[in-house]
Amino acid sequence: MSEIKNRRPIRSRNTRWANWAAKKLQMQGATPNGISLFSIVCALMAMVAFGLAFRTSYHSITVLALLFAIVGMQARLICNLLDGMVAVEGGLRSSVGAIYNELPDRISDVVIFIGIGYGLISFASASYLGWIAGLLSVMTAYIRLLGGTCGLEQKFLGPMAKQQRMAVLTIGSVIAILVPAHSQLILYIGLWIVVVGSFLTIVNRTTVIAKELTQKGHL
Repeated sequence: MSEIKNRRPIRSRNTRWANWAAKKLQMQGATPNGISLFSIVCALMAMVAFGLAFRTSYHSITVLALLFAIVGMQARLICNLLDGMVAVEGGLRSSVGAIYNELPDRISDVVIFIGIGYGLISFASASYLGWIAGLLSVMTAYIRLLGGTCGLEQKFLGPMAKQQRMAVLTIGSVIAILVPAHSQLILYIGLWIVVVGSFLTIVNRTTVIAKELTQKGHL
């Protein structure tokens, strides 16, 4: 019940295609935990694609790599959506489901940001920025879970939650494909947006949690 109560609100969960895909996966014998683990594979695909995108002089290869990165990031999000639907709506929740629901997400975030950080070879600081983005993404999840351990509902507040982080990198990749002369700069700016946004998310979530705990203590 706690897992359902602290479920991330996702609008696409009620769409026809998502329900069809979840039922199809369940019929094929897919498990929620297996889908969660596959999200790491998708994230690794994005990591490798970002890492190789700008290590070539051929624009067509760069475009192809960025397209693979986009597919990897979006496939990772789809896995994050469908694993919960197969678990809850499909009635396949397991006793270790919470671990598989959280741990692959943290790994996926970190590897994607490391990939893009080391991939932006025109910026010496990008690799450090990738590690910082990965650390802050883990911290946003830690603060959310910390609120849960304090007896509150988990806070999926932004401005830079998981979906927003992937949206920034996806949109940045699309713009980079369309504006090849400044492609690395565009993604570098996107990485900075994620870092600043993630820091603000940590502050926002912590502030809201502290306020609720204070109000709870005064009751």
